Amino acid sequence: MCAAIDMLGSEQMFYGRSPPAGFLTDYTPQVRRPTKLTSRGYSAPCLSLLKPVQLTLKAAPRSCIRLSTDKKNKRVVFADDRGYALEHVKFMTEPSHVPPYWALKIVASPPLERKAPVPVVDVWEQRFPQPASDYLAFRRRINEDFVSLENVIVKQNECAVDGTVKVKNLDFSKEVFIRTTSDGWRTQEDTYCEFVESGPVNQAGISSYDTFGFRLQLPIHSRRLDFCVCFRCKDVEYWDNKNGENYTIEKSSVRKSPAIACARINYGNSWTDKSSNDGNTPYW
Repeated sequence: MCAAIDMLGSEQMFYGRSPPAGFLTDYTPQVRRPTKLTSRGYSAPCLSLLKPVQLTLKAAPRSCIRLSTDKKNKRVVFADDRGYALEHVKFMTEPSHVPPYWALKIVASPPLERKAPVPVVDVWEQRFPQPASDYLAFRRRINEDFVSLENVIVKQNECAVDGTVKVKNLDFSKEVFIRTTSDGWRTQEDTYCEFVESGPVNQAGISSYDTFGFRLQLPIHSRRLDFCVCFRCKDVEYWDNKNGENYTIEKSSVRKSPAIACARINYGNSWTDKSSNDGNTPYW
């Protein structure tokens, strides 16, 4: 009797707990059958065979994306059909093979690149042609008036004027000077010229003309310089004042343009070297 009680206690300990989870998915729980009474007491319980269990899903899996099977009729409605104004009206004037030109109306134009302003500089300029450019008038002035301004060169960087004067060789002793003014002849200044060279000599071996050079400084506090030429020989003065108008060099404001490179053409000997004793050449 005690053995039977111990067996029942061991069975309770064995069947008192739940089987592992793996058994629930693959097998059915064990079925205990009633024990039979024998001559020796109660026999051990008989366990039935474990049969595999096939699990089935109750409902089919659902997708996370909802598919709508509702079909609705679509139609296009324009704004003017409902009484609203159209946003933009464009009348096409271009030919069919030319795309419409809407860039200036729809797309904002990019800002134009500003060019650097052209600097304005002050330049000294002579207000008279070079006297030697008119050869006949230049030669006549020397023969009749015994003195004439030949040419001038304005040097902007040096703020100066270089020039030459030709005089009649009346005597070996002579003086040549330039009289200048920058205030309308309220004040004046004399600048003496230096001897440069003698002209061609005649049959007696005496030159007919002499050349003198000078340099004038341009005024700083004025925009105008007037001058004339004086030739003094044997206590007599001969003047070249451009027939009473005087020679003028003025400062003017001009826009500085880009420099253009030019090729220098050499025509051989300078025309100033073509001198002879017969006096028929255009220069001496």
